[in-house]
Amino acid sequence: MAKKKPAVEPPLIRHDTASKFIHNLSHDITGITHNIMGYATLLEEENNPDYIKGISRLIMKLNDKVKTAVSEIDDGVLNEK
Repeated sequence: MAKKKPAVEPPLIRHDTASKFIHNLSHDITGITHNIMGYATLLEEENNPDYIKGISRLIMKLNDKVKTAVSEIDDGVLNEK
């Protein structure tokens, strides 16, 4: 289901604020995906179920980061920083 548009559009995000935000998000996502790839390699080599738990935990963390980022943009939080 699509999210309803707010009655009042938040002001545009300044370029420097958006750039910093995207770079930080990219750094977080890159770190998490590298960790997932490491767990996947260990899982392939050692077939240890604990690595599946690690992968699941990191995917949930990645999902939370992206949801938070989208919410901050939608709610205009970046304009307050």
